[in-house]
Amino acid sequence: MIHHYTSIKSLALILKSKKLRFSRIDGLDDIKEIEGIPEKFKRSAFVSCWTDYNKEDISLWSLYTHMNGVRITLPQDMFNKYLILAGDYGNWGFTQDTTTPLPIDKIRTDEYIVLNPFWLEDGFYKKVIYTDLPYDKRKNCYDVDDSGNINIKSIQNLFIYKDSIWEFQKESRFYLIAVPLPPIKHFKDRETQMLEIRSLADDFDNNVTYIDVDINKNALDNITVRLGTACTYADRIIVESLISKYTSKGKIEDSNLMSSYRIKK
Repeated sequence: MIHHYTSIKSLALILKSKKLRFSRIDGLDDIKEIEGIPEKFKRSAFVSCWTDYNKEDISLWSLYTHMNGVRITLPQDMFNKYLILAGDYGNWGFTQDTTTPLPIDKIRTDEYIVLNPFWLEDGFYKKVIYTDLPYDKRKNCYDVDDSGNINIKSIQNLFIYKDSIWEFQKESRFYLIAVPLPPIKHFKDRETQMLEIRSLADDFDNNVTYIDVDINKNALDNITVRLGTACTYADRIIVESLISKYTSKGKIEDSNLMSSYRIKK
């Protein structure tokens, strides 16, 4: 099981939409997280941040909920699974059968193409690695030749290094690599696609700031929501109403910190 500290408002949006929002990495709270990442990829990575640390963390409660939000608990395997067979899908395709959390029409849209190595065990979910040299670690994930062409050696590691000052987060994250491209109709045929991806991605900016991914109904129906220590009785009523309306077996819990944490006035 993994956990996400957030507001009651965000909980409501997740439950009603049955989706999890992946935010673009250049808009996260760690401003330096994109340092050392090639320019064309800074606006192509989207993440959803979680922690697999089961014990409640006061710093996460405080930073992301101000103690009056919630901690959502769901299984790591919370997304739908779509089998996409190897083959050509109209000017793009897969070279091997691949199971993905996205349906085929969300892999290649008229705005981007998702390039995750979903066939790898860590092709969608990674634990963050904290280091005093995050910039150097990111730079080691790719090479640049004399012509300025970028060769990514480890795309699944490019977005997991953070400065040690963030180690308190104990973060794991889901990630999507969505390289911006013009609409599919702009591609002439499958043979030219891979050549055009590289040249177009260099010049074509990403106007997408988030990607929403469907959560599996069974996972969402069994969600556990823990209330922060500053939640009021009215907050509890709101959360109870949301759980009752949008889940079949969702549970509400009180924070274990209720008897040990006092908010300073």
